[in-house]
Amino acid sequence: MSSNDFYKNLKEITDFSKIMEDSNYKKIPNDWYVITSDIKSSTKAIENGMYKQVNFIAALTIIGILNINRDEDFPYVFGGDGASLIIPANLLEQSKKVLLEASKKAKSAFDLELRIGVVSVKEIEEKDSFIELTKFKISDSYTQAIVRGNGLELAEELLKKQYNKYKVEDNFTHEYNPNFEGLECRWENIKTPKDETISVLIKSINQKDNNKIYTNCIKRIEEIAGIHSDRNPLKTQNQLNLSFNPKILNAEASIFTQNTVSKFFTISRLMLENFLGLILMRYSIGKWGQYKNIILKTTDTEKFDDMLRMVISTKRNQTEELEKYLEEEYQNKNLVYGIHKSDSALMTCLIFQRHGKHIHFIDSSNGGYALAAKELKNRLKNLQ
Repeated sequence: MSSNDFYKNLKEITDFSKIMEDSNYKKIPNDWYVITSDIKSSTKAIENGMYKQVNFIAALTIIGILNINRDEDFPYVFGGDGASLIIPANLLEQSKKVLLEASKKAKSAFDLELRIGVVSVKEIEEKDSFIELTKFKISDSYTQAIVRGNGLELAEELLKKQYNKYKVEDNFTHEYNPNFEGLECRWENIKTPKDETISVLIKSINQKDNNKIYTNCIKRIEEIAGIHSDRNPLKTQNQLNLSFNPKILNAEASIFTQNTVSKFFTISRLMLENFLGLILMRYSIGKWGQYKNIILKTTDTEKFDDMLRMVISTKRNQTEELEKYLEEEYQNKNLVYGIHKSDSALMTCLIFQRHGKHIHFIDSSNGGYALAAKELKNRLKNLQ
């Protein structure tokens, strides 16, 4: 059997609390590749109000590589200001073209520098690291990759520290025209169903007790904030409102055109499509009555890729209790963490079939994962 089908044939788990059980994982074939992308100086861009654009560019590489062949199945992780993908060798050359075009679009549309690189799984293993995978079935409509080992983290470090060695060079002539269709950002920020929507990053620094630390964290989060459905920042259809704000729609329009006149007409078209969608959903015309339900079942709110990444809704006293627990674990040198608090969530959408396959990346507004990561890194430095 070809290693191309490795991920497609992985068994699925249905309980997020089981993500640290060894029996659920299989090692990635060493003829696959890790693709990494991250936005340089993303924190500064976010502080300047560009958090929507940062999220949008982070998702750009994912949709572009998924569009190479929609029958292929491989893992990817959205990180707020970057993304990681693990792909079979047969997609490598087209993926490089996607990365180069995504980098050009980031610069021309938003003046953001998207760093892009490729590291082979074989080299990761030669450097005494590894990547193991399982799949978490969120609903019948969406299954998410769960990644463990330190291979993704190593690939990201190599990209940042030895960029000239691992970056994708624009020096080949592969005839592939990248396709970014399906990437959308047409919704208003999603108000929290409680007091706060928070982005939480948790990373174990006690290698000996990794599994125990993460298992205890998930258990404690459930005790504090409730099970997945209780803490989900998207709970009801009423939270989802299509946007008619040109500033919000500008992110999507800017990817496909930089011409001022053309962008005006693109934004106008998006407004018209949103108006039609509003009518179709309100009066349940055709399949549109179920459209928001599809979104609720295909949201990417909790994941694991060498660290826990969660966007959850909490009462203020729950946030305080969670912070107290994580700070105690930090002081005991078991983990480092970062939290970013907001009153809403931001949704970036990957639409492959309007009434079929969707993926919706969720982050808390005004900085989300990127600012939580800054806090986590500061705590890590303080321990060194």
